Amino acid sequence: MKEMKLWIRPLKGVVICFAVSLFCGQAMAQVEVKRSFSSAKLITDFDNTTFCTAFLANGSVLALRDVPIVDFKDVEKITFNPTGSSLALIRKKGPISIYSFYVRNKKLFELKEKRKGLKVKPLPVAMCYGADARHFIVSNTLSEIVIYDTKAYLPEAYIQGKAVATTIALSPNNYFIAAGTGKNIDIWNFQTKALRQSIPMPADVKDISFSLDASLMAVVTSDNRLTILDTKTWDKVDIFDRIGGTLSSPSFHPEGKYISVVRDGNSIVIMNLRNSVVEQTLDEQPGGVIASRFFVNKQAGDVYMLSNRTKSLIFWDANGLNPFYGKLMGQEVDAKMNEWVKMMQGESMEDYAIRVNDETRLKQQQLFAQEVATELAGDRISIDNPFIGEYDASKNMLNIGFNSLSAISLEVPAGEIGDFKDGKNLKFDNAVYVLNDKDEFELAYVEVRNETTNKVYIYDNIGRTKLSALVADDNFVPLEIMQQASREEVQLKEIKEAVIEEKKQEKLITENTHIDVKTEVIPGVDADGNKILNYKIDYQYEVINKEFSAKEDFPSGGYNIERSNAAMSLMKIIKSAFEGEFAKYLSDGKQVKVIITGSADASPILGRIAYNGQYGEYTDEPYYKDGNLDNITVTKASGITANEQLALMRAAGVKDYIEKNVDTLNNTENEYEFHVEVAKERGGEFRKINIEFVIVNAFPVK
Repeated sequence: MKEMKLWIRPLKGVVICFAVSLFCGQAMAQVEVKRSFSSAKLITDFDNTTFCTAFLANGSVLALRDVPIVDFKDVEKITFNPTGSSLALIRKKGPISIYSFYVRNKKLFELKEKRKGLKVKPLPVAMCYGADARHFIVSNTLSEIVIYDTKAYLPEAYIQGKAVATTIALSPNNYFIAAGTGKNIDIWNFQTKALRQSIPMPADVKDISFSLDASLMAVVTSDNRLTILDTKTWDKVDIFDRIGGTLSSPSFHPEGKYISVVRDGNSIVIMNLRNSVVEQTLDEQPGGVIASRFFVNKQAGDVYMLSNRTKSLIFWDANGLNPFYGKLMGQEVDAKMNEWVKMMQGESMEDYAIRVNDETRLKQQQLFAQEVATELAGDRISIDNPFIGEYDASKNMLNIGFNSLSAISLEVPAGEIGDFKDGKNLKFDNAVYVLNDKDEFELAYVEVRNETTNKVYIYDNIGRTKLSALVADDNFVPLEIMQQASREEVQLKEIKEAVIEEKKQEKLITENTHIDVKTEVIPGVDADGNKILNYKIDYQYEVINKEFSAKEDFPSGGYNIERSNAAMSLMKIIKSAFEGEFAKYLSDGKQVKVIITGSADASPILGRIAYNGQYGEYTDEPYYKDGNLDNITVTKASGITANEQLALMRAAGVKDYIEKNVDTLNNTENEYEFHVEVAKERGGEFRKINIEFVIVNAFPVK
């Protein structure tokens, strides 16, 4: 197992960041200690991002190894900006301050109350950031919830509640603000600022947390209950009232299958939300545990948990927990179905109608589900120690049991029972698995051969097994809409081929520039819990031969989009599609999410590349590097000194082109998200761009 790495970033000060490494192999324990960092101080609060950690001790704010972030000692609460660039601090009887995590004692903003005519000065009570770091939310003593932007930390909206919110959370999809006010939770629509739901609770609300996909909300109340709610309906889907002790700090596993909660300050209980039982209890005697938080390094796909002891912070390796198989299976089945529903090359309309219809679709979905579940299950029988169970003579059925799999029954004539021993002489072939509601594998089909007699007995439950893990109702996309997207993908490819041929004739690109386009319909829900169908349209290119990259794509160190023939070819395809066939989806006010991924290779930047500010200036800009949220700065003064900055500017050039040239996107509500990839290898073939448009609620749902 690789050791956890720690590094120091000396950017005009000292910052200690925590980095996780690839977890190799299956852990012996489900959740086990990875590394601990001791402190000379008594820890009273902490917060972290994927790579950065800070904690409170006697009012002081410290990084790992007790490195001070600020010098004053009256801080009551801290909250990290999710990018890791800064911390929000609540001090005694003062306004919230935003301090740099990079530079000691550097105050970035102070959220002073500037409204006139207030009879009483409001004081902050609780605070949180949005998962994308674009908004900062504060509750105050005037029973208000104030929404700030994170560019200048200016108030964007005031929501007047009926009582003071002592705990607040913004859902990761930016749909809801959940506010705990005594024995009640107010759910506010983040976009409209209207009250969506008021949920009475049996006792005072202590802590609120959302799952990463925002489908679930967890609430801990003072009567020592952990309640799980479905955010589509706000129904209570599970209540854990027998965990025992005083509960606090609920935290969802990133996949949503597990949740951790601190009990009595001396143990961490991990619950399995699929079967509603305790998965593991971490004994942390003699106590002092304030919180536990799951987090994920998306670059490596590793999941960890952070907690504290009296004078130390503990990083736990959580990769030993079983995956959420149902979610993995659903994603793979959806991907296979999206390809299956498309018309094959050379397929006639008549043949297509016979192959793809509602009846064949259901059968194919079931086949894919069995195929994927069987792949995920692996050779479970061989490690599950099958044994001979009871024999029902009235039905001639022999029970075969397993350590973890559900038992199966084989039809065995009474005269052959003596041929079965203890299960050691049985061989299991051609097993087919499905998943049940509890995210557990079950055998749907298997051939059992008695090696003593060489007779084969077949267990066949295919067709009678409930395929509940597919969650068909939630993810169902009408066939006619999938077919419509498939036809439009063909049209999109025709536009692509026409542009490519034109650019080849102009000798701007060659066959070395590969452009790909595709469409996909993605089911979802809106902020009111209504089912919607989003339309994802993906455009990407790459120049596969490095000898042609400097001519057809960005030159080394280049970021001006107009200097890349490949990128401009892609831009013309986008403009032609969105001002043509796809314009019907882009009505005024339609929400469109634009995810732009810029790339760079590993060639070092020697010195500094000048930046004239043509695509704007970015300071602590939230962006995603290898899937993890981080922050980046590119200004005229800073120039470009790192490949991440270069890749960001290539993405920013795409945004600039879209805003200035694609007319149908001028009146839509566009949300841009920057992603950056930096290859480990050198070469122009790694300078590529991917653009993903998600048109929200694109199709009517019947």
